[in-house]
Amino acid sequence: MAKEILKDEILKDEELDNVAGGTYLESADDAKKFKELGVSVYNSDVLGVPVLTHDEFVKLRDTFNQYGVTIKDHGGLINTNEYFIDGNKVTRDEAWKHINAQLTK
Repeated sequence: MAKEILKDEILKDEELDNVAGGTYLESADDAKKFKELGVSVYNSDVLGVPVLTHDEFVKLRDTFNQYGVTIKDHGGLINTNEYFIDGNKVTRDEAWKHINAQLTK
């Protein structure tokens, strides 16, 4: 017997954005970069690609914040992540230069 989907089980777009987290490949690559620097963000991977749960997306955002970078991951596969330092939008490369400078001191 197929499970009936209840109206309350369907996520709204805003909720889905929070679950899916940015362009997945960018977020997964960011998580891998943190791991290479000795900062653990995720627990499992498939063929080297991190499998990020909702909690791990939250941890990724929190980890960026610890290094002075705010990330806006809009969800889905099309919208790229946005990175900010002191409220100013920067490129992903600039965000990583900022983080690397702190971790390699």
